[in-house]
Amino acid sequence: MALTVVTAGVAVTIAVRAGTGEVDPGGLAVGLVSLMLAVAGLHQANLSQAWQDTDTAALADRLAVAVRDREAKARQRLLGGSDRTINVEFTFLPSPAHHGTGGAPRGTLEEVATYYRALRPGRLVITGAPGAGKTVLALHLILLLLPDPGQAPSGPVPVRLSLSTFDPDRNELDDWLADHLTRTYRLRPSAAAALVHDRRILPVLDGLDEMDAGETPGRDSRAAAALEAMNRYVHGTTKGQLVLTCRSTPYAALEAADTWAEDASRIDIAPVSLAATKAFITSRTRNRDRWKPVLNALHDAPASPLARGLSTPWRLTVALTVYDERHPDGSWVRDPEDLLDPTFRTPGQVRDHLLNLFILAASSAGGTTAPYTRLQVRTWLTVLAGYLHDNTTNARAVAGRRLSGTDLVLHELWPLTGDRRARTVHVLLTLAVWATADLSAALLDDWKVYVANVTLMALGSLLAGFPPWPMPSRLERVTAKTPAARHQLVNGLVGGLFWGGLVVVVDMGNVVGLMNGLVYGSVVGLAGGAMVGVGLAGVLSDTPDVRKSHGNASPRGMVRDDLVTGFATGLVVGLGFVPFYWFALGPVFALGAVFIYMLLFGLGGGRTLALLYNRLFRCGFRGALDALFRPWRAFGPLFRTGAGPALGAAGVRYIAFLLCTRRWWSSQPLPWRLGRFLDWCCDAGLTRTAGIAYQFRHRELQDFLTRSQLHDASPDDPASAEVPLP
Repeated sequence: MALTVVTAGVAVTIAVRAGTGEVDPGGLAVGLVSLMLAVAGLHQANLSQAWQDTDTAALADRLAVAVRDREAKARQRLLGGSDRTINVEFTFLPSPAHHGTGGAPRGTLEEVATYYRALRPGRLVITGAPGAGKTVLALHLILLLLPDPGQAPSGPVPVRLSLSTFDPDRNELDDWLADHLTRTYRLRPSAAAALVHDRRILPVLDGLDEMDAGETPGRDSRAAAALEAMNRYVHGTTKGQLVLTCRSTPYAALEAADTWAEDASRIDIAPVSLAATKAFITSRTRNRDRWKPVLNALHDAPASPLARGLSTPWRLTVALTVYDERHPDGSWVRDPEDLLDPTFRTPGQVRDHLLNLFILAASSAGGTTAPYTRLQVRTWLTVLAGYLHDNTTNARAVAGRRLSGTDLVLHELWPLTGDRRARTVHVLLTLAVWATADLSAALLDDWKVYVANVTLMALGSLLAGFPPWPMPSRLERVTAKTPAARHQLVNGLVGGLFWGGLVVVVDMGNVVGLMNGLVYGSVVGLAGGAMVGVGLAGVLSDTPDVRKSHGNASPRGMVRDDLVTGFATGLVVGLGFVPFYWFALGPVFALGAVFIYMLLFGLGGGRTLALLYNRLFRCGFRGALDALFRPWRAFGPLFRTGAGPALGAAGVRYIAFLLCTRRWWSSQPLPWRLGRFLDWCCDAGLTRTAGIAYQFRHRELQDFLTRSQLHDASPDDPASAEVPLP
């Protein structure tokens, strides 16, 4: 009844405001009926979604699957593509006060899940020296705590987050956790907030030591503020469960400043023993005899610079990687006896020697020519490492967001070129393409119309280009196997019928007659609605059942999906208007209109469509439709809350950023295909993926690139030859 009253009111208002003789009665009737159906379908979908957002058990079950898939791959990359790791040992270290209970004095990596389950209240701090294996231990714990496929989670779902992106001065831990679930696992904000509120998430907070530049953070540091936020993170009458990793020295400094994770059990990873080193080398290498001189040297001098330089799993992994590299003919590239060089007088010299060789070895796949020169690899990685170092050292914040010291998210890298340069180029790029695409206005109407359109485009480009952090959209293919997907399909069909009746029918009735317009409007409306329901669900809905997790997608895919979504949406919209332009102007203009729609949507046009409606739907809209679609009255809010959050804007911002990193413009050059380069670095073992971000394989590698000088490869090195970028 209420829906009928509202619809009748809308009809009366339209009729009064439109006057007589300007409304096609058949088109208006179809539009109003379709409007009733669309509102009803939307209401039912919202009710269903509201119920699903409160079903945190089902949400946690789906989230656990995505986390397992993502973290299993992350662990394998950290281990250099192997499944063998060192069974590191750790010891319990009590906090100055208010530490957790249930922790045994000692434990090992293989026992860490049992160790954690015995803790009360389930708060664990993992510390150790650089490269001790803190992240690997945390990943091992995550995978052991996750249920086997097909089983429901028996506890909260462990989710790993990088603390370098946490700004405790602006956000509480709950809000930051929910935002991470929304950005990384594509949950609806209400669903993410419900999971955090019900404490069905176990935060695994990686890298407390990466929040500040120094090794001895004090009470006024970001790390101390983050610990205070963790101490406010409660579950009922007890502290909320969490896992935290930090280097031993910074955490000890925080404890000395009377700041630590309260009610938590701290474990410290011990240096790798000689027996563990021998066992690891024996299990990983293919020729144990080559390593006997090194093992003998370690046995004879367990406190030597070499022994201390190889006392962590990370450096042992690097050593085996670089000294087990082979030429194409099967011969060894290097001899492990080089590690016995007497010029290595400190553990740091051993470390830098290994890291330098690691970068060189990664630039040649099995001794063959790499797709990039060694100088290119070193230069580009140094630029990225310097950017991350600057973010940490200067605690950079841009447009209300603290910049990460470890994460490289492609569509959020634009501050590398400055606070405004890439945003300005984004606006100019969008405006230039739009102005070129809309030249048809000057041909169809006159130059005054074109100037007016370009002016509106300029205003629209400000909206699409100046928001500092555009969120990428994604085109999804869904089926009707779940209730949410079925609701989405019904919504698309009803919505398509609505637009077919209200928009296409009225315009077509002016050209080909009412009956032809009704038939065409129904067919196109239902076809377009079906495309929306099964193909564009990722644009119009954040339903967890509908939107797939990005757990299986690379960070590079975020940008690609955003651009594809924008252009595909424009294609769907443009095809709906092909017959009108075909009958009114001819086939050439009809196909040109489709191209224009694709450009508009592909470059963030969804956000500015409300400003440009007079140009896009200028053919035949008079009276009722013009009154109904006044700017920002009905059409604007729809596109601001539906398909309009700047489709393609994140992808265009990334393109603008790449333009700003050209050698002729920037002193910090990067490759055109940066995502492809970082994917190659992941395969080469130089970087890894963490959610939607790339990270350096290890913080020691990032720091080494920051402080080291560029080294040119020797001219006779096959990997140093210039090779065109793919």
